Amino acid sequence: MRWRRKKASEPSDAVEPTVEATIEPSDDATSAGASRSAADDLAIRQTSELAKPTREPRGSLLSSIVGSVVEAWDEVRINRTRVLLSLIGIGVAVCALATVVGAGAVFGQAQTEQYEKSSGRPATLMGYPPYSQATQQPVDAAQYFELMDTLAERYQVSHSTAVRRGSASVQLPNGTQFTAVQGVNDKFGVMHRVDVVVGRWLSEQDGTRLAPAVVINDIFYEELGRPDLRTHPAIEIKAETLTTAVIVGVLAPEANQTGFSLSMLDEPYRHLVGAAAANEGDMSYEIWVPEEQAAQLADLLNRDIAAVFGDDINPSVNRNDYLAWGGPNPLEPLQWAIGGIAALILLLGALGLINISLVTVKYRVREIGVRRAFGATAGRVFFAVMMESVVATIAAGVIGVAVSIAIVQNPAIQNLIAPGVQDLPPYPLEAALIALGASAAVGVLAGFMPALVAVKVKVIDAIRY
Repeated sequence: MRWRRKKASEPSDAVEPTVEATIEPSDDATSAGASRSAADDLAIRQTSELAKPTREPRGSLLSSIVGSVVEAWDEVRINRTRVLLSLIGIGVAVCALATVVGAGAVFGQAQTEQYEKSSGRPATLMGYPPYSQATQQPVDAAQYFELMDTLAERYQVSHSTAVRRGSASVQLPNGTQFTAVQGVNDKFGVMHRVDVVVGRWLSEQDGTRLAPAVVINDIFYEELGRPDLRTHPAIEIKAETLTTAVIVGVLAPEANQTGFSLSMLDEPYRHLVGAAAANEGDMSYEIWVPEEQAAQLADLLNRDIAAVFGDDINPSVNRNDYLAWGGPNPLEPLQWAIGGIAALILLLGALGLINISLVTVKYRVREIGVRRAFGATAGRVFFAVMMESVVATIAAGVIGVAVSIAIVQNPAIQNLIAPGVQDLPPYPLEAALIALGASAAVGVLAGFMPALVAVKVKVIDAIRY
């Protein structure tokens, strides 16, 4: 059977196979016909159907980085004897860095709480009964404090208190002693971080007691012989009137504290010292508000006070906490000192690793020369040598951070650094990130110079060594 090629003038359906002979073609004729048919097919095949050249896909950037890290880790394991001491030094330096930063956060929290105990939490607004510019006399204190209670409720302030301070005498086993007396409400304990180590702080329910509840300081408690508060020990306090009070709590001891002091609710205080003394002397009103609203609320309070007492008074509600003056953070010098110490520690560790890395590269000249002989590029050698230091220092940094967390979170260490801290901060994340970042930076620094030395190694050097 032979196929006849179609002529251009013939219709498309005119192509029919015809039988010309029944003799089988020879092998030579078959191969020749096949060659001509393949050539004809190739000539009439569309261009889009021709085979296109392809490139074998190379490894991605991520796979190259992962391969370099794995290779660097293998080199670290092989040369662990030479780099072990340097890695121990880096691990100790990173641990010291993270520990200093973490312990600094705990110590900074202790200093912050100390400031808040004396001046209140940010932002604390403090006001005093204003004076009349015409008469030079203060306004009625009772009316002023009543107005401030109303304003605190109007502006939905959750923590506010009147603070009155005076003195009274107490009858003790060895005679009569004078004590400082403070009249506040139950919110004062939260606003000033009052630290009660025995018993409790004042509560709103204490206002219904027949015998007022008092919280005394540690010196007072020591003078009484440290009685068990579960027995409801009572003391006699005398000022304008004689009052029998029940001790419900004892404050934590403070450094350089002298004299007796006690705190009680405002109403029992006014009854103790009398109405005249309660409205004179050292008294103020404190309001704890969000920091972002402190300036606006202070203006509103001053406006409302002037509207009630007249325009001839000078309202004096201002922010009074330790961040009130808008200056630098008082803890900033401490933070700079801690950062300087940590940087010095890490720098010493980096210098030791650089020296050992340079010595290590000199012993690896033959290995590097062989790599260059097998086609390793200068960039490949540079990156591989530098990654060895980076991977090693990061591994040492991870171990150092783990040890630092165990040290900083140890209760004994925390009590030594900042005794009496109420809100112990968690281990700061920035301490771990700074330590790991510093360990990686040290690895880059320590690997850069040895990598430059390795790049200069030539193939002929492998023969010499």
